Amino acid sequence: MSSDRAAAPAHRIRPSIRQRRKEQRPGEIIEAAVQEFARRGFAATRLEDVAERAGVTKGTIYFYFKDKEDLFKAAARSSLEPALNEIEALGAHFEGSAEEALRVHLTAIYPKLVKNPRAGQILRLIIAEGPQFPELVEFYYAEIISRGIAILRQVLERGVARHEFRRTPAVDFPQTVMAPAITAFIWNLMLGKHHALDFDAYASAHLDLVLNGLKVKSK
Repeated sequence: MSSDRAAAPAHRIRPSIRQRRKEQRPGEIIEAAVQEFARRGFAATRLEDVAERAGVTKGTIYFYFKDKEDLFKAAARSSLEPALNEIEALGAHFEGSAEEALRVHLTAIYPKLVKNPRAGQILRLIIAEGPQFPELVEFYYAEIISRGIAILRQVLERGVARHEFRRTPAVDFPQTVMAPAITAFIWNLMLGKHHALDFDAYASAHLDLVLNGLKVKSK
């Protein structure tokens, strides 16, 4: 009997091409949505446009996503969550000093988020259309911005607890520590094609500014 099982046709073991295509379809729809949102904006994008680009029917989109807002949220998550997960993981088992931890986290923000084209497309939409769609802004804050703030707050609190960082107002407002990266993000969106930043030098200046404001001064 075991030999009969061993000789079972491959198609019973391996997922069919059709099954694999079905598993890939949500990702293909999300990718099409990112492109359409970037091209037309959130308000002007129709699900028909996304369906045409993805090569599916409009009904197929509704099979995976409740509505256009749900699809936008999925696009934002796919564009930003992997980077946030990686940055968050950096501190999970970090054993160095608080200064080293902050260097690692802030340095990682630039290649993973600031220079990430898809992350930039999502931010552009939030800035441009957020006043018209406040629910998207609230989503972006709750799932993206607040996570970034929490990651930095943990690093800062660790530095204070270890007497490496001063208990400054910046510890209570990690946004101030993150602000230079957000400035670079927006600069890259608006002026990057004609006035590109040297991101390595900029990140170094960012670290110098922040660390000199946080570190306990030796007596």
